[in-house]
Amino acid sequence: MTWNPFSGVNAAYVFELYERYLHDPASVDAATRAFFERWTPPEPAPNASEAAAAPVMVTPDVAKVAAVVKYAQAIREYGHLAAQLDPLGSQPLGDPSLDMSSYGLTEDDLRRLPASLVGGVLASARNALDATELLRAIYAGSIGYDFDHIRRPEEREWLREAIESGRYSVRSQPLDSEALLQRLTEVEVFERFIHRIFPGKHRFSIEGLDIMVPMLDEIIALLADAGETNILIGMAHRGRLNVLAHTLGKSYTNIFAEFKDPVRKHRHGDDIGWMGDVKYHLGGRRAIKNGSPVDSVVTMAPNPSHLEFVNPVVEGMARAAGTDVGKRGKPAFDPGITQPILIHGDAAFPGQGIVSETLNLSQLPGYWTGGTLHIITNNQLGFTTNPVDSRSTLYASDLAKGFKIPVLHVNADDPEACIEAARIAFGYLAEFERDFVIDLIGYRRWGHNEGDEPFFTQPLMYTKIKNHPTVRQIWADTLVKRGVISSARAEDLVKDHNLKLQSVLEGLDPERDLIEPLPTPPVPKTARRLVTAIPVERLRELNRSLLTMPGELQCASQAGTSHAEAPRRGREAGRARNRLGHRRRLGRRQRARRRHRCAFNWSGCRARHV
Repeated sequence: MTWNPFSGVNAAYVFELYERYLHDPASVDAATRAFFERWTPPEPAPNASEAAAAPVMVTPDVAKVAAVVKYAQAIREYGHLAAQLDPLGSQPLGDPSLDMSSYGLTEDDLRRLPASLVGGVLASARNALDATELLRAIYAGSIGYDFDHIRRPEEREWLREAIESGRYSVRSQPLDSEALLQRLTEVEVFERFIHRIFPGKHRFSIEGLDIMVPMLDEIIALLADAGETNILIGMAHRGRLNVLAHTLGKSYTNIFAEFKDPVRKHRHGDDIGWMGDVKYHLGGRRAIKNGSPVDSVVTMAPNPSHLEFVNPVVEGMARAAGTDVGKRGKPAFDPGITQPILIHGDAAFPGQGIVSETLNLSQLPGYWTGGTLHIITNNQLGFTTNPVDSRSTLYASDLAKGFKIPVLHVNADDPEACIEAARIAFGYLAEFERDFVIDLIGYRRWGHNEGDEPFFTQPLMYTKIKNHPTVRQIWADTLVKRGVISSARAEDLVKDHNLKLQSVLEGLDPERDLIEPLPTPPVPKTARRLVTAIPVERLRELNRSLLTMPGELQCASQAGTSHAEAPRRGREAGRARNRLGHRRRLGRRQRARRRHRCAFNWSGCRARHV
């Protein structure tokens, strides 16, 4: 026997047993003794060059072997605490368990030990040092993988393999980097154009979380390719206009016309007081399939100014859209037809009870929708409140852990990491049909509604934001360094989109272009042609069937008696109610007479009122 059959925790356990066997053969069972009589640990390498070529051929220290296994496991479980998640550069919390010295390990120790101790797809590395460094790069990079709370081993194993193999990364599945820059340019220029042309208007900008639109693009494209015919989005106001424009294709003309706030004579009263805010809560629909007509329909549900209250609405829409009631018997729900996507605020996700109430429904058979993708638009600020003053958890997403939902925390300034997170989310939803959370960590470039001055309440944070480049600029600089595009090309994209928006604005006629969504009217006289009446005998038959117990049904004797006697008991209950009502009426009359007599309690008049 050789070392090869044993790796990871198994290797540590085997060496622990072997050490006990050497001290006292009777301390292990007979089968293990027989095995150790034929098995010997690997011999040490004869010289340094051979050790480098075959680093596994060393005499392992059982304690060191166990330490490597624990160290690798800590990186997998707590690496997210050291991940670079904040675009503004705050230092991650960290954890002592992520330091090899906590286990009595040095780099030389790790070089001498095999990568098989780390396990997984990284077992093919040269040695344990290379494997653990690769592991740290994965688990403590721009994505924080937070799933050690998952109880199902098959889910943990799938996530671990998907993450460590990199099969959803841009290295394995390259993205169109110029198309991504184009999209980020559209998102940013649209926000800045509105900010410049309509100063003071509330738009609840997406800036600081711009990458969410390309992430939605990626997810929707994957869902459409997988045959999902109904994609349902629910979100509050932050970034809603940008999603309507670029994800659902609402025209710039229509959006600018709403910002002009035209007052129409025939509905003057309706335009004053509430129309200025309504545009942030409108829903929309868009049919997509590689630019072709309807294959998948993307719908954004209308949402009032109650942030998370749209959550159960979207889940109900998804359940209804995926349920087939066209056949006799129990309605059949097909999770492959619909995909709900809920976009939350970082303060609202832990702060509003409707979120936990909706999550609690996620795995109940009567409410399950095949898994919901949750995206937390985390700008690290709730209106003017810092996280330390608004929640009792480390992450905004920690509520999801109670429902055993995996969480990916991702830096919104790393476009490639964000696209990878979106792909992993899609893969998990397709595999397990359970909820998944992406905690998209960015910032808010302006005040809560562009009318607030954030420097009054968060001066240090907004000093950083003022000098911080946008994700479009960061990605453009990255592509220039890689030699994909020139800096002039990146600037041309900005200029071209500004010119496009300016052209739309100059040709705008608000009275003409403000197209407000109206429900499709029914075909005239449809109601007259529909026969809805039911023969009275059919109604009586249905009523009798409700009162007749099926012969093959076995039930408790009391329940059966109650069911059989229901008609008679109903009649008796009715008569009893009538008698009780009669007694109550008599009682009221008698009490009234007594009160009347008491009111004339003097001797001269008493006789006349008795």
